[in-house]
Amino acid sequence: MSLARLSIQRPIFTVCVTIGILVAGLVGFKSMSVDLYPDVSIPIVSVQTTYPGAGPAEIETLVSRPVEDEISTISGIKRLTSKSLEGVSQVIVEFQSSVPAAYAEQQVRDKVNIAKAKLPQEIKDPVIKKFDPADTPILVLALSAKNIGDAELYDLADQFVKPRLEQINNVGAIQIIGGRKREIHVSLDRAKLRAREISVTQVANQIGASGENVPSGKVNQGDKELIFRGFGEFQSVPEISDTLVNLYGNEVPTRVADLGTVSDTLEDEKSRGFVRGERAILLQVYRQAGSNTVAVANDVVKQMKVIEPELAKIKGEPSLQMITDSSTTIKNNVFDVYETIIIGIILTVITVLFFLGSPRSTLITALSLPVSLIGSFALLKLAGFSINIVTLLALTLAVGLLIDDAIVVIENIYRRMELGEEAKTASDRGAGEIQMAVFAITLVIMAVFVPVAMASGMIGQFLKQFGLTVAFSMAISLFVALTIIPMLAAYFGGSGHAAHGTATSNSLYDQTLGRLLRGFDRFQTWLENMYEKLLRMTLEHAALTVMATFVVFGLSLYTAAHVPFEFIPDDDSGQITVTLETAPGTNLDGMNKIATVVDEAILKNPEVDFTMYFVGNQYGEANKSSFYVRLKDQRTVSTVQFRDQLRGQLATVAAGANPVVKKYDASGSGMAAQPVTINLISANPESLEKYAATLMAHMKKDARLKDVDSNYRTGKPELQVRLKNGAAREYGINTKTMGQELRAQVEGFTPAKFRENGREYEVRVRLNEEQRDLKKMYSQVYVPNINRKLVRLSDVADGKIVDGPASVERQDRGRYIQVTAGLAPGVGLSNVMNDLNRAMAEGEMKLPSDVRISLAGDAENMKEMMGSVLIALGFGVLVIYLILSSLYESFITPITIMVSLPLALSGAFLGLYLTGKSMNMFAILGLFTLIGVAGKNGILLVDFAMQLIREGVDRGEALIQAGKARLRPILMTSFALIAGTVPIAIGLNAASRTRTSMGVVIIGGVVISTILTLVVVPALFTYIDRFRLWANRVGSRFTSEGAPSGAHAAEAAVVTAEEASAEGRTL
Repeated sequence: MSLARLSIQRPIFTVCVTIGILVAGLVGFKSMSVDLYPDVSIPIVSVQTTYPGAGPAEIETLVSRPVEDEISTISGIKRLTSKSLEGVSQVIVEFQSSVPAAYAEQQVRDKVNIAKAKLPQEIKDPVIKKFDPADTPILVLALSAKNIGDAELYDLADQFVKPRLEQINNVGAIQIIGGRKREIHVSLDRAKLRAREISVTQVANQIGASGENVPSGKVNQGDKELIFRGFGEFQSVPEISDTLVNLYGNEVPTRVADLGTVSDTLEDEKSRGFVRGERAILLQVYRQAGSNTVAVANDVVKQMKVIEPELAKIKGEPSLQMITDSSTTIKNNVFDVYETIIIGIILTVITVLFFLGSPRSTLITALSLPVSLIGSFALLKLAGFSINIVTLLALTLAVGLLIDDAIVVIENIYRRMELGEEAKTASDRGAGEIQMAVFAITLVIMAVFVPVAMASGMIGQFLKQFGLTVAFSMAISLFVALTIIPMLAAYFGGSGHAAHGTATSNSLYDQTLGRLLRGFDRFQTWLENMYEKLLRMTLEHAALTVMATFVVFGLSLYTAAHVPFEFIPDDDSGQITVTLETAPGTNLDGMNKIATVVDEAILKNPEVDFTMYFVGNQYGEANKSSFYVRLKDQRTVSTVQFRDQLRGQLATVAAGANPVVKKYDASGSGMAAQPVTINLISANPESLEKYAATLMAHMKKDARLKDVDSNYRTGKPELQVRLKNGAAREYGINTKTMGQELRAQVEGFTPAKFRENGREYEVRVRLNEEQRDLKKMYSQVYVPNINRKLVRLSDVADGKIVDGPASVERQDRGRYIQVTAGLAPGVGLSNVMNDLNRAMAEGEMKLPSDVRISLAGDAENMKEMMGSVLIALGFGVLVIYLILSSLYESFITPITIMVSLPLALSGAFLGLYLTGKSMNMFAILGLFTLIGVAGKNGILLVDFAMQLIREGVDRGEALIQAGKARLRPILMTSFALIAGTVPIAIGLNAASRTRTSMGVVIIGGVVISTILTLVVVPALFTYIDRFRLWANRVGSRFTSEGAPSGAHAAEAAVVTAEEASAEGRTL
């Protein structure tokens, strides 16, 4: 018993199942989290190791290389990079996408534990972190005040605002950026230390030993336990001054107070934060992994409304304001997709209404949409997906697809009703007659999207959710079309199309909508007659038709060659990032002056709403500054245009600060990196630097490229101290002791913590600020020998000023320089990269033999995407062919249907060419959709023609009858898909304009493939069917060899009869 017959015989059961699907879908929808992009798992692990006081070269040799050497033995590594800065080593391990992220993290952790034995003892424990999208802040808040000091403002953020926000459910962490934390400074005098033969290192060790609480064990006293603990924790700041350092001379004690001063002050300033030109402290809000970004952001906003009145009562008038809110971007994009879905449904239903000509039948057909869409959320929830742009876009595209099955079924049911059958009989037979075609259509579409879900890489994880979402919705759509639609048509379908014929009353409906529908029905009849004439003419000139099609397809390849390719198109988010970088050695004050000038220049633009910027960063790079610029909603230029405008302004205002203007990454996905990113790798630093300069010079001449830059910087001056020959033996000095003392004098040690009110503050020991310049005071510097006696540094070591590297960067255990560039508006990434690759392969720009390249950023993502897409498309086409071959029990017939695929692609590229859109990730998602639906028209046409041929109708007449009978469902399904896609192609607001290429691809492909399929498929079918019959005849001869002559004759007679029937017309 078929599903249609079962649903007609048991309508209550069918209704109950439908309600169950809707309830399950609503429950799934309510419980799903909302985010901008899918929560992907990316196997990237970072290892950050701090070695205070060490220079970049030392960090590379002593920390980065040993860690790299151990990690490089792990299998499955895609890229291993390191960056050695002053005092910090950062190693980043990127694994192949097939490696589980948790496994990758554990492997790295194990190897780092092994490498620890080779690292200096003074390092802090390496911090190992797995990349997690949840580690990106969802909100950035700014706390500012006009009349509050830095320490008070930091304490207000740390002790008042932060705890209040941490109490919010699903808030993972609050990170304070900027500001200066309280710190206790022990500032020692060089002369006093020299007079008492005491080193800075000795003072630091004594303070550390004196300020600790030491557990001393426990004993049992009867039935109780007594714990012993040595208590030395500092109770007050002045108490640090009384710490005994040693006994000097005749047992006279030396205290810290005798050697210097102790002050309750602030930590050294590494960075400064500004909002609208005023000093501010930023608080970054992180969510817990797996939590709902929008819900967490809403809760934080509610808490801010509670905090703000309390802040207003505090002296100094501090204020807390929202700077960035990623949930706004999510809500705007999600709302836009919801809006697109609703408009798409309305346009689709209107399209169906005009073609069916009956509000009742349209309503029955339209019911398939909510059931399929809502029911999909139940499967999405089971799959662990979130509500995000990718899944919602899949459902948006599915609007035009989901109704296809219902259209085909309901149209065939009403066609039989018009022939005089009763509703139940027509529903049963109509659904049964078409179920093979419906099943084939759905399987073909799912066959494209299921392979998409198996694509590799980060792009594959995005495509997975897209492909499976469409597949889930199509599976439910197939069930609805073969159960609910026949049941509703059987009991509520009436007796045919009410709009057909003439008006039966003077009612408002008959005189308005009814008249319009009847007019469109007459147009359909005229169109069917015209199509019959065109089809007869096509079949008479089948060879010419096929040849003309090949010519058209060849011409379409021209448009494909002129369509730009890129990874993700620029959006109009109104958010921009600007970075500045001066020569190494620039201090915070110098960088602050430049950043202030740049900020004032940016704010002069009327399009700018506000700015936020930092001077310096957490790594102590005072020569760098980064800006966040938000534009007003009401503006006359797009974000891309303003970026280009601002780029020209800053080239004049901050020429010496290397300004780079690029798009803002709201998701933290890394997609805001410059589109052109090339890593040059070599073991030969000189060759590497020379070729990087050559490549940059070449790129700067290309007007299509903007902000050409590299990560290579000339070194900053450093004083290198080297022991003289024989000094170590003569004076008892070694490099390690000397280096530790010099670091203690300048950088300082933090040997102890001061605790107050449940909080800890570092105690830093070093020389007075005016005595820390070793270059100026070189002759007055003393270091201890192995007997703790002080020795003049100039007697045992030579000091030399050299340019040391600002940073050392490595990839795959070799030095590398990264060259980056942005693109001018309207320039395609693929064309630029093709030209650069050609330039690097020949002539003066030819890549040296000792330098190799590795793509990164958008260039790498696009290359990876195209590889995954080609494999997925090829596999999808193969699966489609196999499915059709299985359904029609023929390897030849499916070729007729699949000719629609290249025709659809030609229409897609023509659409992109005419509208000036690029081929990008969203357009490629449209291509998958197009490949899935392109064969639908051919299936409807060929399937019915084959039925007629099997019933004895000759081939030509069968094609004409099939064309007339299937013209309406073909046009209905095509126009329904176009109607559902129009909102995407238009781009209703700024959030959706990035995705317009997807709609253009689908509309262009569907229009061209529908028109050509209606003409070309019948013409091509005549030749392919002849070939099929010839192959059957040849095959029957081979299979019957050796059989009795009677059997052979009988089989030959069957094939001949079939061919004679098919050849009834002179085609």
